[in-house]
Amino acid sequence: MRYQIRSLFYILFFLFLILKPGGLHAEEPSKEAQRITSIIDKVIEAYGGKDVIEGIQSLSAKGKIEAFMLDDQGTYEYYFKRGRKLRVETKYKHSSEVRILNGDKGYRGTDKLPFEEVSGPRYLSIVYQYKHLNLLHDLTTGAYKIRSGGRDAVSDHVEIFRLVDREGAVMDIFIDTHTAFIIKVTAYFTAGNKQTDLSSEFSDFKKVGNSVFPFRITNYAGGLKVAQTVIEKYSLNPDIADSFFAPTRIQSF
Repeated sequence: MRYQIRSLFYILFFLFLILKPGGLHAEEPSKEAQRITSIIDKVIEAYGGKDVIEGIQSLSAKGKIEAFMLDDQGTYEYYFKRGRKLRVETKYKHSSEVRILNGDKGYRGTDKLPFEEVSGPRYLSIVYQYKHLNLLHDLTTGAYKIRSGGRDAVSDHVEIFRLVDREGAVMDIFIDTHTAFIIKVTAYFTAGNKQTDLSSEFSDFKKVGNSVFPFRITNYAGGLKVAQTVIEKYSLNPDIADSFFAPTRIQSF
């Protein structure tokens, strides 16, 4: 009798799992979530793997920039450090500019104006640049909620993914499914009552150390091409003092 009751219990429990929506699989990732995870894993491997990406704590780059809207050209440098620190120096023929992100503060100075704290689009633009430089690391740590945006209208081997982080920042990344490289990033934000976007297209990928970096970057604002940068040299894990990200006119780190 006890055996029959126990058998009946197991039968009823089994039927409960079958009839319950989702059964044992209710908390398992959907096939779409698994597909997205698989693609992101391929991206991480294409750039050297998780350990390599997490091992890059700071980064600097130097190159040449052509500003189409200003009809000017010059040199371009940036200094990146984990912990939300970024310094970008642009020196054109007729002007120069330094932009700094230090934690939650943003600053801008020019050859004619001293440093001042910035807000709105100017602040968000440098936050966006920091986020795309830190993008691979954030992908390894699961910092973004990710969903597919479908195939790119121009290239059917490019898939778009919508990323949203804890701050509510929204970015689309365009992944070449042949190479697993991120070939474009678009960030969206509101300036006043108007929504706008900033995009960066990446090409000419080359190996640096154990990772891969783009040596040509084309920038767009609101769909208009504004500048193109050709990187001449990347430096991995340079020793950059935190004071370098203070709003002062420091010439070198």
